[in-house]
Amino acid sequence: MQRTEFEAKEIGVGEFSTMNCFCADHDKTLFAPIEDAPLAFSSEQLALLHYRAVAAEFYQRRNQQESAASELDLESDEPQNIRFAWIYMWSGKAFEEAHRALTRTEKLIAARRFRDVGSLVVRFEAPPAVMAAGAFRPQYDFAARRVQNLADACCYVAMHLLAADGAAVLAFTWLQRDSAAEPFVRTFAARPREQMASLAVQCAFEHIEHTCMSDAWWSDLKRPMRAALLERVRRTNSLAYRRSPRCLSYRMRYADWPVADIR
Repeated sequence: MQRTEFEAKEIGVGEFSTMNCFCADHDKTLFAPIEDAPLAFSSEQLALLHYRAVAAEFYQRRNQQESAASELDLESDEPQNIRFAWIYMWSGKAFEEAHRALTRTEKLIAARRFRDVGSLVVRFEAPPAVMAAGAFRPQYDFAARRVQNLADACCYVAMHLLAADGAAVLAFTWLQRDSAAEPFVRTFAARPREQMASLAVQCAFEHIEHTCMSDAWWSDLKRPMRAALLERVRRTNSLAYRRSPRCLSYRMRYADWPVADIR
């Protein structure tokens, strides 16, 4: 929150692929269907991917709220630091909504009601140059329409951009009862296929903290394109940032992975 600019840096793949939300035993047992078997994006695997992404969001927002609280004296009658009070309030709201989504997902998985997690799976015909995993509360959709007001009760959508069988696969998942989630995803499905890879890249840089990219791909991008992606990260981490309705509209051709299949 204190940085004025962002840059890309190298990170070990093992460090990137680890989400420190669960103890090792719990992680191994619960996520065996996605850790020990090839990713086929079955209903069970999609439900577990959704659960892990929401758990990571819950973990991040809780830590963010606790960090802000450590800078405040919540028992004092003196005026609080506005910056940290703002972070504490909005992180707390996101934390509570992530907790509700996490609890609902846990119950669905325990009851093996995997199909209560909706999904859109897009398979590409090229390896992923960008990979991402996380959950977010969409504010605007890919058609520049408001999905939900973040000041009201909000739902989460999870996004995974992964590799399977040597090619990129994009998976959006959501809880079926969340009325704002499916219309958001449908606006992505309605985009021309030749735009989908670039839109996935835009969405990852706009919303998903857990994102990495190929050094070769990043180096080959023109400087204005790299700057535009890093500007998304910088603005999203700014307290003053207000998203434009067109934040997910097609802007630049960041990737040209042909679409093989949409489910």
